[in-house]
Amino acid sequence: MSKTRLNELGKFLIARRAEIKPAEVGLPVAGFRRTPGLRREEVALLAGVGVSWYTWIEQGRAENVSAEVLGAISRVLNLDYTQRQYIWRLADLRPDRSAATSEPDTSALQPYVDNWLPNPAYVTDRAWDVTVANRSARELLAMDGGTGNVLRDFFLHPGTRASYPSWEEEAHTMVARFRSHAARYPGDPLLAAVIDGLCAESPEFEHHWLALDVQEDACGVDILQHPLTGPVSLKRTTLDFTVRMGLRLTVFFPVPGTSGQQAIEKLAAEPAADLRRQPAA
Repeated sequence: MSKTRLNELGKFLIARRAEIKPAEVGLPVAGFRRTPGLRREEVALLAGVGVSWYTWIEQGRAENVSAEVLGAISRVLNLDYTQRQYIWRLADLRPDRSAATSEPDTSALQPYVDNWLPNPAYVTDRAWDVTVANRSARELLAMDGGTGNVLRDFFLHPGTRASYPSWEEEAHTMVARFRSHAARYPGDPLLAAVIDGLCAESPEFEHHWLALDVQEDACGVDILQHPLTGPVSLKRTTLDFTVRMGLRLTVFFPVPGTSGQQAIEKLAAEPAADLRRQPAA
């Protein structure tokens, strides 16, 4: 860990310590204080950390500070999620993503996917639950009527399964992508619930999950099918939308040299009523 980052960590904690009033942490307000906020000794006592060790942290000398110690200090200093992630990174520790529980504002996110029309686009959370999706994505992936989770629908929703003409070959890739993604959130109960549920409900998912394979999740080529368009070859790109809530934006573009663009435009231009009952041209 670099000395610069250790010094920055110490300065940041000093600044936050100065903002906390003794009464906020249950300490009596008595006597004269030369500086605002808590004393080092008080933070160390409340966090269950040795005074000398806490002093070293503020002085930029604690090269092996642990996640447990930083977690205790964070609670005493009432650090919010963004502040906690910041000190974790300064300490060269894996960011703690367990607190990413805020509900996204779907009305604010909808324009991001609608602006990709006629190309399909959707936003998911860290468990691959769909937060918002545009019309093309909903039609092409048969999202309406499904569970609202990309992975569950892939295995359990007949409409979504029908969107993949080579479903059996895609199944292994889909699970390997999800495993690669899930590794960013070790111990996350939301992801664990999705995995356990699918293992119980889908022998096919369980088979691929137990294969322990991982694959790149940022981009790839998907062949999707809709009754109105027939097979469409699309390039898929997934971007981290916000780390705090684990939101990700997935967009699709037609593969160059194919008829994908005309097919997507046709899909987006049709009336919304029951597109899936119409035959492909």
